[in-house]
Amino acid sequence: MKFIKNIQKLAGCRAGILTNQSAFGLNHDYHFNYYEQIFNLETFFLPEHGLFAELQDQVSGEDLKYIFGDKKIINLYGDEEKSLIPPRESLQNLDLLIIDIKDVGSRYYTFLTTAYYMILEISRMKQEGSKAPIVIVIDSPNPIGTQVEGSPLQTEFESFVGVSGVLHRHGLTPGGLLTYYNESQNLKIELIVVPVGIIHPKKVTQFEWVPPSPNIPTQNTCYVYPGQCLLEGTNLSEGRGTTKPFEIFGAPYILGKQKKELENRMSQHQVGKFHLRPLRFLPTFHKFKDQICEGYQLIIDKPKKFHSLRFTLFFIRQMVDLFPREFEFLKGVYEFRSDKPAIELLVGDRFLLDYLAGSSSESSLDIYLEEKEADWVQKTKAYRY
Repeated sequence: MKFIKNIQKLAGCRAGILTNQSAFGLNHDYHFNYYEQIFNLETFFLPEHGLFAELQDQVSGEDLKYIFGDKKIINLYGDEEKSLIPPRESLQNLDLLIIDIKDVGSRYYTFLTTAYYMILEISRMKQEGSKAPIVIVIDSPNPIGTQVEGSPLQTEFESFVGVSGVLHRHGLTPGGLLTYYNESQNLKIELIVVPVGIIHPKKVTQFEWVPPSPNIPTQNTCYVYPGQCLLEGTNLSEGRGTTKPFEIFGAPYILGKQKKELENRMSQHQVGKFHLRPLRFLPTFHKFKDQICEGYQLIIDKPKKFHSLRFTLFFIRQMVDLFPREFEFLKGVYEFRSDKPAIELLVGDRFLLDYLAGSSSESSLDIYLEEKEADWVQKTKAYRY
């Protein structure tokens, strides 16, 4: 990895920035004001959810308006899939692209996929002999640390919610993951990382948490998200419309003897690492709006030992078995894709999908995940610091 600690060395460059409110730092109230003092900041590139995380998931930012003088605003989450790729002309006159945006540690989270699409376009510019900007990644800590979960996304499932080859929980910082993309895919762009601790602090605490998007309200949410995001591909509420999305989840149909059996099975899974608090909740929007849902709050007792992906895979498999008439995997468009159901794009692995269908055992799943996780840790060793 290539580092720079003093960005003043690049003062005066014509710059664009990919950012949103997640980049708020204690050293600078509005991050773009800080960079404006150093660079000729011309263009803002905005990811999903908008500059201030004001938009819900899968909502176009096409109509967002911000007043920043003569700054150009490029929305990278619009009405069509082509909006995800930055226009070539928006990059051509820049000396520098600043990426100052935080991640939550899971491959489904779209901010670093947006950054990936940007560096892909810059790579294409270089390969074609065009002037291309230097990329500066303002690094920040991974809020759930260096632990990893899952398996590499298989190419057939690649989409905006998953870059091929990346685990469900990758354990890298933004600078580490983007450098990995650059080097493993031979993109050959000039990418430099400002290390964690220079602009953003080395540790994130729950008291300093700035929600990067509407449904990641706390740092705790990040710990359950690597697994619980899979619920987006089902007719279970993932808790959108409550104050604890992804921690609270359920559906109106989780009732009767099947519910008791579900709770019995869950009590035998990852014993001592989590517990489920039974509850009823009323989503104010999204799935089951204004309907009482039977469900749970997922409370993690041992964050360093709890495996969120393993939990949700197990939970969904029990739902398939116990509620065969009521439980469904959703169909239709998901993150601009309609050729594959959302659950396939999110799970991203044939072996894991077969597990959900009941084709493999718990022990074989454990062995499979342990092997894939160890491989990923070894593969990305150079990108951890």
